[in-house]
Amino acid sequence: AAAGNYKRILQLLEKWPIDKSKVGGRDLGEFLRNYINTAYKENKFETNYKYWDRQYLAIHKLVSNENKNKYRRLLSSSATGLTGEQCHEVLSNEFLEELKKEDRSFLKKLFSLKKDTE
Repeated sequence: AAAGNYKRILQLLEKWPIDKSKVGGRDLGEFLRNYINTAYKENKFETNYKYWDRQYLAIHKLVSNENKNKYRRLLSSSATGLTGEQCHEVLSNEFLEELKKEDRSFLKKLFSLKKDTE
C-alpha cells in the first residue's frame, strides 16, 4: 500500500511541470518531488496512510488548479501593480542573479521593470 501511495503521488506530480526559471530549490514542484522521494526512502509512507491520502488530495488541488478555477481573479495585476507574467519574471533565478550583480534594491528593480513595460 505504501508503494501504491508513493506511485500515485508521483504520477500526479508528473502533471505539474518544473519551472525551469526557478530550479535549484525555489520551484514548488521540484520541492514536492524531492520531499516525496525523501519520505519514501525514509519509509514514512509505511506509518501514516491517512496523512499521505490528504497529501495526495492537496497536491491534486494544486495540479488541477482547483482554487484558481473556483476563485477567478478579477484583475490582471497584483498588489505590486505587476501582471502575472511580470511577477513570474521578477521571481526567476535569472532576474535575482541580475539583481545581485547590479546591487540594486529589489523594490527599485521591481518598479523599474513596471515602468519599462508601460
